[in-house]
Amino acid sequence: MNEFDSDPFELGSPPAPPPPRGVNTAAAAAPPPAFLDGLNEGQRAAVEALDGPVLVLAGAGTGKTRVLTTRLAYILMTRRAFPSQILAVTFTNKAAREMQERIGSLIGGAVEGMRWLGTFHSVGAQILRRHAELVGLTSNFTILDTDDQIRLIKQLLAAAEIDDKRWPARVLAGQIDRWKNQGLTPAKIPEGEAFSFANGKGRDIYAAYQARLKVLNAVDFGDLLLECLRLFQENPDVLAQYQERFKYILVDEYQDTNVAQYLWLRLLAQGRRNICCVGDDDQSIYGWRGAEVGNILRFETDFPGAAVIRLERNYRSTPNILAAASGLIATNEGRLGKTLWTDDPEPGDPVTICGVWDGVEEARQIGEQVEALQREGHRLDDMAILVRAGFQTREFEERFLTLGVPYRVIGGPRFYERMEIRDAIAYLRIIAQPNDDLAFERIVNKPKRGLGDATVQTLHRTARAEGISLAQTAEILVDTDELTKRARNSLARLMEDFRRWRSQMDAMDHVALTEMVLDESGYTEMWQKDRSPDAPGRLDNLKELVMAMEAFENLAGFLE
Repeated sequence: MNEFDSDPFELGSPPAPPPPRGVNTAAAAAPPPAFLDGLNEGQRAAVEALDGPVLVLAGAGTGKTRVLTTRLAYILMTRRAFPSQILAVTFTNKAAREMQERIGSLIGGAVEGMRWLGTFHSVGAQILRRHAELVGLTSNFTILDTDDQIRLIKQLLAAAEIDDKRWPARVLAGQIDRWKNQGLTPAKIPEGEAFSFANGKGRDIYAAYQARLKVLNAVDFGDLLLECLRLFQENPDVLAQYQERFKYILVDEYQDTNVAQYLWLRLLAQGRRNICCVGDDDQSIYGWRGAEVGNILRFETDFPGAAVIRLERNYRSTPNILAAASGLIATNEGRLGKTLWTDDPEPGDPVTICGVWDGVEEARQIGEQVEALQREGHRLDDMAILVRAGFQTREFEERFLTLGVPYRVIGGPRFYERMEIRDAIAYLRIIAQPNDDLAFERIVNKPKRGLGDATVQTLHRTARAEGISLAQTAEILVDTDELTKRARNSLARLMEDFRRWRSQMDAMDHVALTEMVLDESGYTEMWQKDRSPDAPGRLDNLKELVMAMEAFENLAGFLE
């Protein structure tokens, strides 16, 4: 039995903690770096505890980001490890970029070689690309987004004759994501959960989905960790390489890790055990997407002898806010406990709770408050309304329109989720990975080339029968009579375009290549001729995409 066959939290008895190791002589003799001077007692203890496992319980506003970045800088300054020997995991790319910038400012220059500083998924992708063949992929595999997942699942539901209206593809995509977050492959799904979709067919579709991903040389976000777990499980020598490589592991927002992330971290930390997790059990709010607060509560059991350091001095909130928050959270069960405090002498405005009948009444009351604040001389730019979900802005927008109060909604579709951006990236995905069926299907008739639904259905039918990709099928069908002459000619021109663009990948700068593709494909011209009010904005977004690509070394780096 291997360590993934039973309880996902049972990895066997952890090794006994190693004896403390001293720093090298030169580092020990050097005076402490100046950047330690501004830390409070708890922060400094968290930064300097470099031997063995450390859990930093960091309340909101206590400077956890400063602790993480200073700890990384301290490891580098004391020569405990090279940048390439540190694994630092965050939950967003923005947090990773900010952390690297802060480290550079602390040590007095840009930090080179921190390739293992990033999100769980970006680090997982790096590992998978290095060992892709061991999990049935090639190194240029495509990473699908949610829209691609749903389109693929819809195809599988149709093939299985499952009614997509009764059993929506989006629902199954969410269920598959939850299974992957729990570290569950199709074979490991409990019987009860297997019957949660289409009377037990959900597990079969999940298995078919995984098989189809392999044919497409693709993964989804959940696979970036699930396939890593399988890689480590089936190849102990690969796991041993990374356990030896990572002298220090640092994890941000540990309370938000799911089961798959937990297992991945525990496997990597079983080697040197120098793992530092920063989190706050009182801020675990992502249980709905698989976060397991038990991960942080179990830390001392998982890593015997771990140091637990509490950051309780708050630099962000007033005493009134802290008192209200502490009074609420104190009633929670299953928490490690801490008491936030501040030395701010001003108590601040009291927290006000107002009960209303409905959203319309809430919007009316807030509208009145906004107008009152305006009359007192406060600027609208200094006011904000936070809502739990996007749909809740409607009543506020309607009220502000009635009052004539100008406002701005922050949110809407993310840049890379906009239609024109997804289309452009689909072209680039096919150039980099010719067998990307989902990208091919998306743009085969964008702009319109006379390759409609009938042509796409013929391509799919032949591809399934032959067990090949849509692009490979297209190359075959252009020389047969299965398509109309117009469709054959149009498809032949498109395939020739892709061959020409692909031949330029190594010779041409990726930014210039993107401009060429958007121009020669007719995609830019399509929006130039479009007379809809959205068209100018879409053209601007395409220009922004080209500019964004300048930050990457090559096309592969951008698509990553």
